[in-house]
Amino acid sequence: MEWMLQLVDEIDDAVSMLWLCGVGVAAEIGLVLAGTLGIGAIGAALVAGAEVTLICSAAIMLSLGAALKLRLLQVRAGR
Repeated sequence: MEWMLQLVDEIDDAVSMLWLCGVGVAAEIGLVLAGTLGIGAIGAALVAGAEVTLICSAAIMLSLGAALKLRLLQVRAGR
């Protein structure tokens, strides 16, 4: 009976690991997509002649997102 519980536990661990990997991949793809859309929006705003303050605000938000991602990578490397 104990080996059956161990087998179910191992299967549960494998499924959980695959699920977490999927979530991580989705987060990375989402980050790249958001950055690309942000850069495209800034370009479109420049072409459309939007106000400078709006363009600067978008650039600041994009920079903040990149800085947070770099900080996360530094924290992960430090572990």
